[in-house]
Amino acid sequence: MKKPSKKTLKSFLAYATTLGFAQANPSDLEFTKFADSSLTPSPACLAAHANGDVYVGIDLLGSLGKGPGKGSIVKLQDTNNDGKADKHTVFAELGHPRGIVAMGDKVYVLHADYADQKEMQGMYLSVLEDKDQDGVADGPAKHLIKDVSTIKFNRSRGADHTTNGIRMGIDGWIYIAVGDFGFVDAEGTDGTKMTMLGGGILRVRPDGGEMELYTYGLRNIYDVAIDPFMNVYTRGNTNDGVGWWIRFIDQIQTGDYGYPSLYMYFTDEIIPALCDLGSGSGTGALFMDEPTWPAKYNKQPMMADWGRNHVYIHRLTKDGPTFTQDVEDFVGLSQPTDLDVDGSGRMYIAAWQGAGYKGNPNKGFVERVTPKGLNYKPFPELSKLKGEALVKGLKSPSATARLATQQEILNRGSKVAPNSVLAIAQDASLSLECRTAAIFTYAQMTGKDGIKALMALAEDASVREFALRAATDRKEVAKHVPVEPYLKALKDTEPRVQVAALVGLGRIGKQEVASEVVKLAITEPRKFVVPSVTKPLFESSSIKVDQTEQVSVKLDGESNRLFLIGDEDGDNGGDHIVWFEPKITNADGKVLELKKWKKAKQGWGKTALNKSASNKPLKQYGGKSFAYGIGSHTNSSIEFNVPKKFMHGTFSATIGFANTSNANAKAKFIVSHSAPGGSSREKGPHATPNSKIVIPHIAVQTLRELGGVDASLAAIDSPAQDGAIWALRRMHDSKGVDGLIAKLNSSSDQTLKVKLMDALARLYSKEAPYDGSWWWSTKPDPHGPYYKTTTWSESDKIASAYLAEMAKADAAHKALYTVIAKNNKAFIPGINDVVVDKGPKLPKVGETSIEDVMLAFEKYKPNKANGKKVLKTQACIGCHSIEAADPKKGPDMNKIGSILDREAIAEAILKPDATIAENWVDATMKDGTIHNGTLVKKDDAIVIVRNIAGIETKLKASDVSSVKKAGSTIMGPHLLDDLTLQEFVDVISYLADKK
Repeated sequence: MKKPSKKTLKSFLAYATTLGFAQANPSDLEFTKFADSSLTPSPACLAAHANGDVYVGIDLLGSLGKGPGKGSIVKLQDTNNDGKADKHTVFAELGHPRGIVAMGDKVYVLHADYADQKEMQGMYLSVLEDKDQDGVADGPAKHLIKDVSTIKFNRSRGADHTTNGIRMGIDGWIYIAVGDFGFVDAEGTDGTKMTMLGGGILRVRPDGGEMELYTYGLRNIYDVAIDPFMNVYTRGNTNDGVGWWIRFIDQIQTGDYGYPSLYMYFTDEIIPALCDLGSGSGTGALFMDEPTWPAKYNKQPMMADWGRNHVYIHRLTKDGPTFTQDVEDFVGLSQPTDLDVDGSGRMYIAAWQGAGYKGNPNKGFVERVTPKGLNYKPFPELSKLKGEALVKGLKSPSATARLATQQEILNRGSKVAPNSVLAIAQDASLSLECRTAAIFTYAQMTGKDGIKALMALAEDASVREFALRAATDRKEVAKHVPVEPYLKALKDTEPRVQVAALVGLGRIGKQEVASEVVKLAITEPRKFVVPSVTKPLFESSSIKVDQTEQVSVKLDGESNRLFLIGDEDGDNGGDHIVWFEPKITNADGKVLELKKWKKAKQGWGKTALNKSASNKPLKQYGGKSFAYGIGSHTNSSIEFNVPKKFMHGTFSATIGFANTSNANAKAKFIVSHSAPGGSSREKGPHATPNSKIVIPHIAVQTLRELGGVDASLAAIDSPAQDGAIWALRRMHDSKGVDGLIAKLNSSSDQTLKVKLMDALARLYSKEAPYDGSWWWSTKPDPHGPYYKTTTWSESDKIASAYLAEMAKADAAHKALYTVIAKNNKAFIPGINDVVVDKGPKLPKVGETSIEDVMLAFEKYKPNKANGKKVLKTQACIGCHSIEAADPKKGPDMNKIGSILDREAIAEAILKPDATIAENWVDATMKDGTIHNGTLVKKDDAIVIVRNIAGIETKLKASDVSSVKKAGSTIMGPHLLDDLTLQEFVDVISYLADKK
């Protein structure tokens, strides 16, 4: 293997730094190992009580393991404040702890229940009590919500996409991060039942009642951060290459964030993320609001990323009703899972430390982080404070103190006078954080009896948003709230107040306000491109994967634009098409080889010269070679500008396929002067802040909550036309369908007709009811607008109206309506028949999530002999010693099985920077030079380092300043992407057997 250049190493280390490696932690903070793996192995979550007790959720099953007896909550105490836990108890034993809130003498936990059986019985939100404060729960967990994740996939996969972290807001609700397993028939203590397809945020009262959805359309979120003003933030996880990367999201109540069906092609209907951060794995979350912390770290969300070995700060800037953000490095440590802060300002971070996907009893720790010179003050014992002294805690600059105080006030019930809290809410001299805490506390204390005072507070512009929000925060109270202050607030100059009013009106639930709500649903009109109906110069028949065809087409000289189009022909699995030797020959015999194009689009991968869509060297399926070719993937369009002297020439090429794993692939090839009419919906920005969409989006969501069909139909002829139609296409209501059809038949406005046809196409199908029997896996189809479609009572009526309008349309609009039906998954007979994807496809490592690769060890029987054979064909042998007799190079793999198990070896290959060999070091010289490689020898006289090329460098020990485990490796993360899962299992099993 060629020795990497200094430039390559430098660029790689720069890249590694972005992933959280090779970076010093802030010098103005102090770091202490609070607990090691002997106390907290495989910590999945933690919570800091205001008094400084730390509850750590231990999960020795990791994310993919299965079986009982592997989970617990450990309570840690630091009785002398030296930064190390000196007292611990096993607080409770339960499966898969995923989120903890410690409040008073209660500990809320999101966990699995095995009930002494071999299989998981369900995921639950539960509460445990410790009234005698002996560090052990007084009894078994009391379930607040049952079945809050799908049981089938928790059993078959493990808990990697299950329901996760919990956090309490100053509104008193417990917010729950729901992974994209979703849940079926989750049930609260009051009998409320809910089903949810995919990920989102669920919230519930601390007694398990009033369960409701907060936001939805998310992927696999792990935790939430909540600020003093009830802004909720998440840092989500990637869908392994299907366009949904790590993203930081401002979660606005009732918002739809689009996963997986809207975020790519229907972005005008979602609230987008604030940023796209590339690969990683968002985990724990905390909004830091503690007066003991330096201003540069304070009043910002801190988000852990397990995949990047880092905790980040997302620095926020107000942007209308939402924010923009700038992400900053904060703290680097090994696979952080969760973080929290106590009432004295001491922060705790749980770290997985390479414990793997099935846990490890010898990995994991908890780190304590404090500002240097922290003046530690023990948190007061709230239960012993008298009424006035207790209420004073709402004035604290500490968010932890305010929340703990609020919960103690609520626990005392009528023993605390509501007016003492109201006085804080009314005091304009206090901070907005304190007044907001008092407003939400007062609302919870008084219920409907506090409405009058809250409406008076709503006259104060500085707290109007929070008063309006608090008054309608409980639906049982909201039905008693007058609508007039909310209708007035719809016209407020502050957009956040408008959002609060819209959400509030939806919760009050009076349908007559819909006519005012729809006025805020003003949005940009959808763009529809009427397809060209120009007949193509050439269109092939269906070409199968093992076929080629010669193309020879005379150009007509009418246009200098030439499009080479690949149509998927009903199958988009492995359609790696190729235009071999495309060229134009003019009348003088001069040849223009088409190797440079103006622009190209493809359904997957890249369009490239002499490479396939998967960026592999171009070979025709079956092995025939050509001088050059353009590889792409259906559906594709490659546009060329043709020089004038070639506009009457003859185009020629050979069409066919590149190597593909799908033997059933087929495609049609088209040569045309016009762009394909196959899509009127372009991919939109789904991770770019768009504050202008928030108010119309929430207005539409409120119209749906109110059932505002009549108001939306009436607004079709108003400035809110586009928002009204948006609302109607999201409401499967027979009256709405009738109204849209009537408007379609009576209107002569062609632009409006297109919008109405789009709405009807959308309404033809609906999302099939979710029953928990299936899951869309880690790479779902993002084309939308539904994932699994079904028809409903109005589908036939819609089909008749749609076909009737098509019959009256000109040729161009007929083509457009066909496209609209396909885009909306409206399977109207004769227009858009259902196409069944056929043919087996062998899954490859590069096309599979790392979690599914790990699960392959359970699915495939290993063939170690084949693994040895396959490994010899891979790049690994260029840098590693595999057999005992091999020349020594990088980290020796000859005995790797005695160091790492199967899953750990797999992770080391798939995510090389997450698991670096202990003897792969950076030897730093006193002059700053770094020698990277395998540590061969180190004593008082000499240090020997063998680099990746197998060259040993002998260094005088006196010239070496440090020898440390390397922060990064030059090994890339995609070395074995082309192996099938079976081949990968074979290779890893072969290596694991080398002991």
